[in-house]
Amino acid sequence: MSKISTYLWPGKVHLGFGSANLAAQEVALLGEKSVFVIVDPGVRQAGLLDGVLDGLQAADIQVTVYDQVVPNPDMASVHAAANALRDAKSDVLIGMGGGSALDTAKAVKLLVGGPPSAAIDEYATALGDEKRPYPAPQDMPPYIAIPTTAGTGAEATPWAVITRNDNQMKFGVGDVSTIPEVALVDPELTLTLPPHLTAATGMDALSHLIEAYVSTNNNPILDPLILHGIGLIGRSLRTAVSRGDNKQARHDMMEASLLGGVAISSNWLGACHSLAHPLSGLAGVHHGLACGIMLPYQMAYSLMGALERYADIALALDDVWTGDESVREMAFGAVTAVSDLLNDTNLPTTLIDAGVSPDLLPQLAKAAYADLNWWTNPREVSEQAMAEMYRAAM
Repeated sequence: MSKISTYLWPGKVHLGFGSANLAAQEVALLGEKSVFVIVDPGVRQAGLLDGVLDGLQAADIQVTVYDQVVPNPDMASVHAAANALRDAKSDVLIGMGGGSALDTAKAVKLLVGGPPSAAIDEYATALGDEKRPYPAPQDMPPYIAIPTTAGTGAEATPWAVITRNDNQMKFGVGDVSTIPEVALVDPELTLTLPPHLTAATGMDALSHLIEAYVSTNNNPILDPLILHGIGLIGRSLRTAVSRGDNKQARHDMMEASLLGGVAISSNWLGACHSLAHPLSGLAGVHHGLACGIMLPYQMAYSLMGALERYADIALALDDVWTGDESVREMAFGAVTAVSDLLNDTNLPTTLIDAGVSPDLLPQLAKAAYADLNWWTNPREVSEQAMAEMYRAAM
């Protein structure tokens, strides 16, 4: 378990125990001497940042730490962080934490590369040709991402998901220029992650891999990598939740999370994420948990659009199949396997259990249909279909 593997995705990725300690080396390779670290406050309090800071300071690199990341980062929080980076005049941006910290850093990278007057929502992907032109890559600070959860894969994706302060709706920003230049994917940082967060972030990673595999925007060269990632979660998520100090399970989950990020960067997502985003923005449900609850219902709805692919997912998730089953039986088995994962990792399995009021259903369905991730879902959806999936999950 001591080996660190290095990949170029196009960003450079170091995957393995101890890879976070390469931060100072990577800053030096960029030819810079000052860094601005955006870190989740809980990560800093847990001491996970200490080793990175020690290495940077030993290399005589000037460090400014910003720990005001908020869950589900909103426009106000990313603008505050961008202004702090402008004041610090640091050369390199480091984001460390879960998806909220990495998304905040990605949005900050974009903001500080453009004019100070620009608002982050002006770069929203949904605006299409009307969005503000992205800054030139050389105008944005290089970004080193250090994930501390095995879920979002944000260290390998171009996007940041940001919440509007006025209506709590989410939007995405980012393109190839906002993919982190370097990702330090260190399973050591997840060894003390609590079981419920291990489970929820693991379901986020699984939703990425499954939605990417059945996406109508499928890129077949990724198929073996995606199925490998699904298999890693199928055999290791339960262990990572129940025995958090198991290094092999933690490594498997970090690898799967990374592969999920790579997969969705090319294949995109599906209706599960359209359903999950409003649950976070409007009902305050953790994103990974929202994905986990909705995934079996979205899969059951979508099966007939990609039966053979869902059968592949069943084979990757579970080794119970004899080869005598029909494609249809295995496809439905994939839904059961995901539901079993939810149960076995002690996550809520219904929206009611997650604290979501049925009164929110019309608003949730409207917001889910407005979220464009469903465009690549294997079965077409409507606002009514979104409502039916929410209702089934209640």
